[in-house]
Amino acid sequence: MFYYSNNFSAINTWEHFGFFTLFFIGLPTGVFLLLKILLNFFPKTESFRNPILFVCIVMSVAVLMSFAMYLMLKKKVLVLVFVISIILAWKLGNQYKKLLILVLIMSLIPLGKNIVHIYEHQKPMPWASLPDAIADVRFVHKPNIYLIQPDGYVGRTAMREAPYELENPLYPWLEEKGFTLYDDFRSNYPASLTSNSSMFSMKQHRFNNMLFPSIEMPNARNFISGTSSALEILKSNGYRTFFIVEDEYFQQNRPEPGYDFYNINFKEIPYFSDDNSVKKDVFADLKNAMKINVGEAPKFFFVEKLLPHHIHFIGTKEEERQRYLERIREVNEWIKETTLYIQENDPTALVIFLADHGGWVDLGSYPEMFSITNKRQLTSIFSTLAAIKWNGYLHDQKDQELRSNVNLFRVLFSVLSDEDKYLKYLEDNSSYNLKTGTFSNSVRAVLDDHGNVIAK
Repeated sequence: MFYYSNNFSAINTWEHFGFFTLFFIGLPTGVFLLLKILLNFFPKTESFRNPILFVCIVMSVAVLMSFAMYLMLKKKVLVLVFVISIILAWKLGNQYKKLLILVLIMSLIPLGKNIVHIYEHQKPMPWASLPDAIADVRFVHKPNIYLIQPDGYVGRTAMREAPYELENPLYPWLEEKGFTLYDDFRSNYPASLTSNSSMFSMKQHRFNNMLFPSIEMPNARNFISGTSSALEILKSNGYRTFFIVEDEYFQQNRPEPGYDFYNINFKEIPYFSDDNSVKKDVFADLKNAMKINVGEAPKFFFVEKLLPHHIHFIGTKEEERQRYLERIREVNEWIKETTLYIQENDPTALVIFLADHGGWVDLGSYPEMFSITNKRQLTSIFSTLAAIKWNGYLHDQKDQELRSNVNLFRVLFSVLSDEDKYLKYLEDNSSYNLKTGTFSNSVRAVLDDHGNVIAK
């Protein structure tokens, strides 16, 4: 119950339920059945039976909680718990049944949270409905499309200013290669799940009217690595679709497959996943996917590279800044190599580099992200790299209102269909964040349609 209450969005399948039932309930049940058999074989242990049961109950809970909290055995802590349980067993061994009542109470505490999770994941999602007939759009142009996401990469304006203060050579390099740079582009949400689910849905979800809003938004992974409005439109126009990522984060809850190809198979993803259990060479997998023969069908690639990523609050602000800038230099080389390879092997392709959110540099802690109203820090959270090589497909300035992730696909589909009518339904470009309270969270707009801070 504890593990589900803290990881529900990533493990909400019947497969997970079966596995964790066997692990958290079946395994200890088997252990105690075996213990009962062993104790019956050794009648001389009768006087120690209750203390042994006491110690075994404590250790079973401790071992399972170690997995539930850390996905590993905390050996030193478990040894300490074992020693303490033996000491307590001499005095309290005959009270072992009271431990069972305590375990039951501990199990009931997260029950309410799990009920809320189930409700949130099962309720309708009217926000995802499209306001027009763009689902029926027909493309006039069908180039191969590469949507490449360097995680947490901020845009040029933000990169030049504090706290980043880097004159990044990548931006002019991309322009030399034919990319249009959108310097003040931003995400609509502060983290990958909320940002990408909005982008692929082409709609603002505002955290889906959750009872207790959180970054782990219900069903977000389904929109990203499963089926979405954007993906269905691409497929209805004959595209073969490829999902290429570095780790299993977007696929943890095993969503119903929507793409034709995935570089990570569900069999590779452990049930106890730490978001970092699977590691793939994204560039190598992209090259292999580009070679897959699909006949005359055009291809769409979603590619995520986990660099430069956001800061992790493990040092001072300046230390975090320096680490982030080092990763910028590292991913720049990856972006250049990837760009040159695509240009050489797929010269007519439409290539998009679009980050999911900013780098969070200048924040002192994770909770601080939900309380700040400072323009500089908000820019650090929401500013995103956006560079598109339209390759001659863009006409009539259809991208003039393209300022945030949520409208990427609507503008893209308008360009490929040579239709302006779909631009009438662009979503508001505002950026949304959580406001944390003592007992609950709420959703607030922090940047308006033009990127101005909304004072509240």
